[in-house]
Amino acid sequence: MAKVFISYAHKDEEFKNSLIEHMSSLKRSGLIEEWNDRKIEAGKNWKNEISDNLQSATIILFLISASFLDSDYCIEIEAKTALEMHSEGRALLIPIVIRPIYWEHSEFYKLQALPKDAKAVATWENEDEAWLDVIQGLNRSITNFKPVTIMNKIINSDIDNEIGPTTQIKDWLNDTEITLTHRNVSKINLEQIFITPDVEVKQEKKKDEIKTYYDASEVLEKYSEILMVGEEQQGKTSLLKYYYKSLLKQGCLPLYLNGPDVKKANLKEVVSKEIKKQYVNLTYDDYFNSGKTILFLDNVDQIGLNNKFRDLFLNECNELFSKKIYTGPIAYLLVANDIEPLFGFRKTEIIGLGHKKREQLIQKWISLGVEETICDKELYEKCDDLKERVNTVVKRNIVPPKPIYILMILQMFEAHSKLNLELSSHGHCYQQLIYQSFENAKINEREFDKYLNVLTELAWTIFLKDSDLNEHQLDEFFINYAVEFLNIDHDTILEKLKKHSILVKNGFLTGFKYPYIFYFFVGKKIAESFSEDDNSKLKVDFLIENMHREDFANILIFITHHTKDAWVLEKINMVMKSLFNSNDEASLEKNQLVFMDEFMKQIPELIIEQRGVQIERDKYNDKLDLVERSNENSRDFESEEISKDILANINKTFKGMEISGQIIRNRHASLKRSALQELATESIKSGLRFLQYFITITDIAKKEIVQVIALQLAENPSLTDREVEKLAENAYVHLTYNVMQGVIRKIAASIGSRDAMQVYEVIKNENETPALILLTQCINLHFNKKIDIVKVEGTAEKLKSNPVCFRILKELIVQHIYMFPTDYKEKQQLSELLKLPVQKQNLIGKKQKTLA
Repeated sequence: MAKVFISYAHKDEEFKNSLIEHMSSLKRSGLIEEWNDRKIEAGKNWKNEISDNLQSATIILFLISASFLDSDYCIEIEAKTALEMHSEGRALLIPIVIRPIYWEHSEFYKLQALPKDAKAVATWENEDEAWLDVIQGLNRSITNFKPVTIMNKIINSDIDNEIGPTTQIKDWLNDTEITLTHRNVSKINLEQIFITPDVEVKQEKKKDEIKTYYDASEVLEKYSEILMVGEEQQGKTSLLKYYYKSLLKQGCLPLYLNGPDVKKANLKEVVSKEIKKQYVNLTYDDYFNSGKTILFLDNVDQIGLNNKFRDLFLNECNELFSKKIYTGPIAYLLVANDIEPLFGFRKTEIIGLGHKKREQLIQKWISLGVEETICDKELYEKCDDLKERVNTVVKRNIVPPKPIYILMILQMFEAHSKLNLELSSHGHCYQQLIYQSFENAKINEREFDKYLNVLTELAWTIFLKDSDLNEHQLDEFFINYAVEFLNIDHDTILEKLKKHSILVKNGFLTGFKYPYIFYFFVGKKIAESFSEDDNSKLKVDFLIENMHREDFANILIFITHHTKDAWVLEKINMVMKSLFNSNDEASLEKNQLVFMDEFMKQIPELIIEQRGVQIERDKYNDKLDLVERSNENSRDFESEEISKDILANINKTFKGMEISGQIIRNRHASLKRSALQELATESIKSGLRFLQYFITITDIAKKEIVQVIALQLAENPSLTDREVEKLAENAYVHLTYNVMQGVIRKIAASIGSRDAMQVYEVIKNENETPALILLTQCINLHFNKKIDIVKVEGTAEKLKSNPVCFRILKELIVQHIYMFPTDYKEKQQLSELLKLPVQKQNLIGKKQKTLA
């Protein structure tokens, strides 16, 4: 008999009762027993009752509606358990859509839902027919589903004669293989901080340009033969550990082989040895008779056999194991095309952690030791603070966003008290990553200075030549190095630096493996030599002039990590003053925005909708990942010919604001108030001057812009000429409005700092324009991660007569509500203050015990 657990929002109680009524035939036949929270007896602990009954269920039904998705208790606690039970095969989770709802971004959307085509029960002409379809689907699922009941026997087996993993393999599955420390836990296990990465599934047809990405957990279900590649330290072995443990829980018998350990082609001998090492009470014959054989062959490229016997070994593996996953470096993809046993394998590549995965990892890190007590508000505030700092260090992949690097950076922030005072906090992170590579290369700490000096001079040489060095240039470099510095064993140094991913050889050229290492040492060289070396001064001027280039802007940022000298601020302020200096700063006064009045009257009023915070955050991160992946091969304007172009000046403005913001965030405690204020003022002014330039230029070109839009719209034969003209004008104003809002947000995110709020208040008070009022509020929301009702009230009072700015303020507040937990009382206050209707106001913010 299957135990059915019904999870629902109490507002949907009538739907739940209808479901139970229609399930009566299944109950009478003895096929199921049903449980829901109305069966909890008085005086019982309802949380424990729900948890116990959920854990013992084999069929879990989610009654999907807006109320269900809005329930924090349901989504954040019970749904997590239900999804875990489903993935482990202990229970079958079936969503039943009862009311129309947008739920494509929920974690259980990918599960097969009922009724057919996930058409909501409430939308059927005859609800009885809808429920009949649901019951028929349930009957099929319950009949076919065989829950995994041997999970505990296998993964926790300590009983004599029970098949299970050895203590050695259990320890290995939990081992992070790096030293991690956290203030809340004494030891960190892999499961506590592991996030399944995204993988790119390589297209079989080379002409396909569209890249396909999946969560790594989906790939295991999707394909039976997988070749998974990734850079070193990308997490290939950790992923195999995750797969291993997941499959154990499903009653399978995975086997792990490490390529370098395979030194004989006799599969039976190799596998028998590993079965004995990884399982108790399991023989070779019993293993292959189980029908649950899965092979993980790690580092397939390092198999210790020649090509002939390697192929024989792999062919035998392919025949005997039902599912195979082999891992190797990215370069192995080229070789794999010539290895016959791998012809049928689906090629996949583990990619770095994107925005969504980074947030998941950071949330896990923050929750260590306090998983059951930390509140959502605190979790999201801490998460966004840490994520912003991590993203600044990673910055467009100048540090590869590998899990190990993200964890090391998080650990450095945890131990911030040990920072080198000569470096900024971010400079310290980069230095520690480099020191970690030195330690991996077994470089004696007494030799660190020598290696640092070699890398500094090498980076400077590469920067001056604007190219990596060929063999001849590299030899020439070391000859010149020996003239200025003591002789070194450059062959040994190069070997260590290449072997441990500091330097890399591509063809005939030698350069730095990762951008952050190159930027770190060029920045170090300039910072140390600027006051004495005229060449360094010239190069700084060159960098400033060409700041629109991504790599040059990054070098300037790294210079700020290495020095506190005033010349840096002077250079930055000078260039920011020069940008769009023929324009005034945009003030966004009401009389300047009259041309948008009609448009503002026509656009729909904003409503605070019921939305799950984590769902909204996932959607936002998914968009960021999509944009980043779409642009991963694009580069900023990098040619000197474009340096005087208006696009380059726009890019300079934004890059300059980012550099200024980094200085403010890193040096706010040591820079004088006057220096901070000048830096922030000049950057904000340059951003507002660009905004004024945009408003002016689009107003001049309004007629042409509207005509271009109208030409596109005219292709729709159902529109009259007047409708085309009106829609084109609205599209033009909408574009202008979006740019205004976007520039304000960009300035705030670039130049803002939680620790320098008083600076922005002073700037606003000196010239209280709507633009600066809005900007200060935006900085406050972005960096404080919370709504200060008093400040919002003050901002609203000053902007209420300005329709455009008041609308932007509303959008800022609504976006914040969707991204952070906001209690019911606060939503009510904001609703009254900003004239924002709240959808189903009596339900928003109330925690409902809906999963039961």
